[in-house]
Amino acid sequence: MDTTVTHPAMSRAQHLSAMTTDLSWTLSHQSEQATFPALHAEGIQVHNWSAWQAPLQKTVEAYWHMQGEKDKRLYAITDAFAQNNGQLGVSDARYVNAIKWLMQVFTPIEYCAHRGHARVSRQLGVTPLQTQSMMQSLDHLRHQQIETHALSHFNKYFNGMHSFPEWFDNHWFLAFAKSYADDLLSAGPYEFLVAMALGYNQVVSPVLHVPFMSAAADNGDMSTASAGFSAATDKVQHQTAGLTLIEWLVREDAANLPLVQAWIDKWFWRSVRLSSVVATMQDYMLPTRTQSWLSCWTTCVQQPLQQVFNMWPPLGLKLPASWQQACEQQAHVSHQTWLRLCRYSASLSLHVWAPNPDELDWLSHQYPGTFDTLYRPHLQGLAHQIAHGQRPAAETAPVLCGTCQLPAVGNNRSEAKAQAKSHQGRYFCSLHCQHIFNREPDKHQQQAHWNTQTWNPIPHLLDADVGMFRGSDDDNNFKEWNGEVQQT
Repeated sequence: MDTTVTHPAMSRAQHLSAMTTDLSWTLSHQSEQATFPALHAEGIQVHNWSAWQAPLQKTVEAYWHMQGEKDKRLYAITDAFAQNNGQLGVSDARYVNAIKWLMQVFTPIEYCAHRGHARVSRQLGVTPLQTQSMMQSLDHLRHQQIETHALSHFNKYFNGMHSFPEWFDNHWFLAFAKSYADDLLSAGPYEFLVAMALGYNQVVSPVLHVPFMSAAADNGDMSTASAGFSAATDKVQHQTAGLTLIEWLVREDAANLPLVQAWIDKWFWRSVRLSSVVATMQDYMLPTRTQSWLSCWTTCVQQPLQQVFNMWPPLGLKLPASWQQACEQQAHVSHQTWLRLCRYSASLSLHVWAPNPDELDWLSHQYPGTFDTLYRPHLQGLAHQIAHGQRPAAETAPVLCGTCQLPAVGNNRSEAKAQAKSHQGRYFCSLHCQHIFNREPDKHQQQAHWNTQTWNPIPHLLDADVGMFRGSDDDNNFKEWNGEVQQT
């Protein structure tokens, strides 16, 4: 006769440990150094892995259940949006260009973050970080998938949304995103975790997945907004876990402090440069505006990070070296980037336009003291040139920074070449980018060389994808769908 054996019920902590770290194995045939060489390759000293406690940690079973429930709600909204021809309800067809840039820039970066966390999960071996990195890898893969699904509906009706993976690898103006992703993937496991914790998750994600996705809903795009909000709930956990990890690494050994501080300085600045894309989307690509980029930066990035670093002086961690310049330039970055887009629109995979008088007044109100003096005359001149068929349309690529790969504002190619002789053959948009380059010159030289070799030809860039928005197929079709013009 069989006897039923009863086991004492496990506590929540015991159950969590049994379903995460206790699933690891003990090495028997190879040493830890031989199996996981990256554990000690960057100089980080960890003496007691068991002391690491990930915040908000959950079992794999609970993780799948939570994400499954989120996906049910998400796809109910995206399916309803598609079935009800939601593309007709957006505020203006100009808004779709923000969706194009979201797909071209940030969806591939999410996939690269998935690859990076998967690699870190393997490299860190049987440490408690393995389970957390694995789940974050799955999160980023899910974000890439739901964003692609949500945006794919617009691809049926608007130009410039095809071949975005090829553009990400080859287009000169997406070199800044490609460089950022390549830098992440080529970093060691600890640098990657710090880069995601104090760079992408604290600078880029807060402004992309909260104010911009809210603005997407304000502009009638509930499909993209729902995908963004679904991803934002995961970002909160990523932020908390990342900040806790940084604190733990610094407390674990004093020798870790200079390494972590250097990575914070580097990735904060790289993420600030990447966020200029979101700045332009927020200030110029939203027909219905509710919040300026400067307000988004102050609320979602500057104030939260200031509070974090106010708690870290006992650890020895300081604000990034570029903090003051990063905060000061946010009143300018969206306008400078938009003017560059307009200048080089002949080879971009999206449409541009000159803001109308009401939009100029809104920008003037949001940026008092700088916009009217520095940028309104240029945008008014652009509108005048467009009206008279004299729009500047440079056929060549601009000078790109040797590190962040963004166009260097205020310099032409001849000046850049003259100055580049003293900077290892590269020109830099700032001293911070030059400092990052000088720390790893071989790495950034190889990345820049690879980008140079793959700029041409740009695959599948059609005439309908580029140029001015007014008079484009997207503009004419949207007006026809909404009965604004007579069908011919």
